[in-house]
Amino acid sequence: MPMIAEPVRWGILGAARIADGAILPALKNSPTCLPWAVAARDADRARAMAERHSVPRSYGSYDALLADPDVEAIYIALPNHLHIEWARKAADAGKHVLIEKPAAMRADEFSALDRVDPALRIAEAFMVRHQPRWQHLRKLMQDRTYGAPLTFSSLLSFHMTKVDDFRQTPDMGGGAYYDLGCYTAMAARFVFGAEPLRAMALMERNTAGIDLFTSVILDFGARRQATFMVSLAQASSQSIEIVCERAFLTLPQAYVPSQTEPNLIIIDTSTDHARSETHAVEFPALDQYEAEVTNFARAVRGFDAPFYGIGDARANAAVADAVFASARSGGWADVKGH
Repeated sequence: MPMIAEPVRWGILGAARIADGAILPALKNSPTCLPWAVAARDADRARAMAERHSVPRSYGSYDALLADPDVEAIYIALPNHLHIEWARKAADAGKHVLIEKPAAMRADEFSALDRVDPALRIAEAFMVRHQPRWQHLRKLMQDRTYGAPLTFSSLLSFHMTKVDDFRQTPDMGGGAYYDLGCYTAMAARFVFGAEPLRAMALMERNTAGIDLFTSVILDFGARRQATFMVSLAQASSQSIEIVCERAFLTLPQAYVPSQTEPNLIIIDTSTDHARSETHAVEFPALDQYEAEVTNFARAVRGFDAPFYGIGDARANAAVADAVFASARSGGWADVKGH
């Protein structure tokens, strides 16, 4: 893989845990990236985070960072309801933008990004699809190595205990679907290489109004179905299972892979339940956040790299719209645009 001659200089909007614990370490370790500036509403907090990661500049406002002419790319590490607003401001400042998921709470919010400079790279930050394992999985599906994928299922959950987390607040984009369901919906779309036609959903909400448990069926047509369950109120789980015409594939630790042990795709090609004919494809341990920012920087510099633009983010938000519409009505909801 040819490397870029000059690393992309990054600015971080927001002092969230994702920035402190994942993105800044990834930027530091990536050969294509250079963490250049951090901004937070609290200047002291921004300065402290910059010092922890040896970032040369810090700002006490987001606008001040966007005015820095040396910053080329922005990572939006803000609560969900602020993503699109600041993505547009970053684009207006001439910056490439990687937006923490979900990029938007509704598909119609993406109209705010209409007519931005087409030379700018803008994407939603689903780091999982930058794993070499996921890239290999996509090739298996596209090549129909085991026939067409027909069934996708996934569990993704953890027990959220932090009471002041923005994910506890509906107006800020809280709840299990926005935090976790966006991943599982994206994963189903990734596996099928298509958009669902309609959705059926069941949500259980708490007294604050956020969904703690959400179960979803997505109908992709042509006998293809996806089912998944996400939760913020049960034990940790993270699985993907795919049934193709001639094999059953499992991804252990599907969304948060090991950084110390090999990551696997387990493939079972047995023809009946009484036998097991499995083999595993191994991939080296990795930091998937580093893979994500490396690929984004390569795309910024014009190199060929996995890249998923605003159209993909809008399509994922359209699924969310249908899921919430179904949960309200109790029936199927069409995915708009299909």
